[in-house]
Amino acid sequence: MAESNATIGSWERLSPEETRLGIRRAALEMGELVRSTLGPLGVDKMIVRRMQDDRLRGFVTNDGVAILEEFEGETDHPIANQFIGLAETHEDEIGDGTTTTTLLASDLLATGIDLIEDGVPPVAVVEGFSIGAQRTLEVWDDLGIPVATNGHPTTRAAFDESRLERIATCGMTNGRAGSWPLERLGDDVVDAVLRAWEPQRGTVHLGYVSIEAIPGGDAADSKLIPGSLLPSEPMIEDTLPVDGGVLVVDGSLEPREIRSSSVTIDGDYAGNVANLEREAAAVADAIARANAAAVFVTGDVTHDIGTELAHRGIACFRNVKDSDAEVLSRVTGATIRGPVTPTAPASVEECGRGAVRLREAQDDTTWLEVTAPAHVDPRSVGLVVRGGTESAADEARRRIKVGLNAVRAAVKRPFALPGGGAAELEAARAVRELAPKFDGREQLAVDAFADVLESIPRTLARNAGRDPIDAVTELRARHDAGHTRAGIDANGDLVDDVVAAGGALDAQLVRTSSLARSVEFANSLLRIDSVVRNTAPPFDPEELPGAAGSSGTPS
Repeated sequence: MAESNATIGSWERLSPEETRLGIRRAALEMGELVRSTLGPLGVDKMIVRRMQDDRLRGFVTNDGVAILEEFEGETDHPIANQFIGLAETHEDEIGDGTTTTTLLASDLLATGIDLIEDGVPPVAVVEGFSIGAQRTLEVWDDLGIPVATNGHPTTRAAFDESRLERIATCGMTNGRAGSWPLERLGDDVVDAVLRAWEPQRGTVHLGYVSIEAIPGGDAADSKLIPGSLLPSEPMIEDTLPVDGGVLVVDGSLEPREIRSSSVTIDGDYAGNVANLEREAAAVADAIARANAAAVFVTGDVTHDIGTELAHRGIACFRNVKDSDAEVLSRVTGATIRGPVTPTAPASVEECGRGAVRLREAQDDTTWLEVTAPAHVDPRSVGLVVRGGTESAADEARRRIKVGLNAVRAAVKRPFALPGGGAAELEAARAVRELAPKFDGREQLAVDAFADVLESIPRTLARNAGRDPIDAVTELRARHDAGHTRAGIDANGDLVDDVVAAGGALDAQLVRTSSLARSVEFANSLLRIDSVVRNTAPPFDPEELPGAAGSSGTPS
């Protein structure tokens, strides 16, 4: 007999059946929000919402996390918020594959709850899904395509950059050539990631890759610059452009403070001003002797010092972020030093070299471009992303960020997997072969996990206008015949090898992280058998007796 809902005081307890129904319904709804966007033939969604000032804000995207994030703070459904958190966590850590993560989690939850409703204990479902996930990871390790000469590359020459470019292109365009003219930027994206790569630490710091979205032109006009783009402007406008020494200062540039005891009772204003001007000139001279053409300061710079520097042909930038100072050091080769004073002047050895200029775009916007000399290989680069409109430029910027994250994942773990649903189909075949080795209830869960894996190629087929059941049936036969890379290509055709047909490659780290995170997420919710919620209206703690501002008397 189904357990009915119970109410105790202001607390309401939902029955296991009602709880599972609510979880299943929410999971399917969150999955359906992004399902039609998956793959090269997926469609975009227009998101429209009313802002607090009653304006309508709208944008078009096929980015799963961008769609889900629009519901953050707008829904009080606990499962919907869990899905939003899942998408944001995966986006923050990996930066690619969020839509796949959401779909797998959605289908795993729906399938798992169906099994539980059919009498399979939750612990058996969780165990079966975990077994299926482990077998999938083993198959993907065997299926992995190396993108470097070894598993732990230490030099750029060890990478197969043509494969990295395919990963970048698939990330930016979903493998659909011509849908966005970004495929020609694949080599730039790879170049940017490899410059931000630190093999000794095994990390890729994409903070060393600056991106500026500029309306005007076409996405194909986007380009890589050997330097950085910064949101800074010089203290004195007519000091740019400059080309020469670059000094980076951590701290402030200020004259020595005048002691209050030196101020006479009648206020020796003229004398104090003269002292400030002399000290400002002395600080400027201490910078000029290093042959600096530009100085970037993380702290404040007084107007007098900025003016004195301008008189010496030196552009000055103040309140520069610490992260930007580090990027400037990488671009120009400058050594970040402390404050400059007449007794602690800057030296030529501390200066880097570079060209600094302001670039203009539409709407009178500007950005600062700092580039390394022609003969220097910069360790930080900038990407100028163009688009015909502001929204188009922003979408191109988002797609390039996805490409950067995809290549970063491939550099961190130098292996790729075939796209187009091929990796999921091959894993599903192996999981089904494994299922009979377990008892009846776990076998059902393991076999159901294989069905969930095939939800990816089914969705790709549906989005390509194909019958999903017929497409998956035919692709199963091809995999059974030994075509381990059989899948759906960017044109929606069924092919024996998606890599050979169109170069469909995904970073293995993206796919394995997506799988592991979605399984962990689903398993955690499948263990829930009821919801207990407080239905009492919220109260103001300050209205409690004895609280500050309350008229009540403490007992």
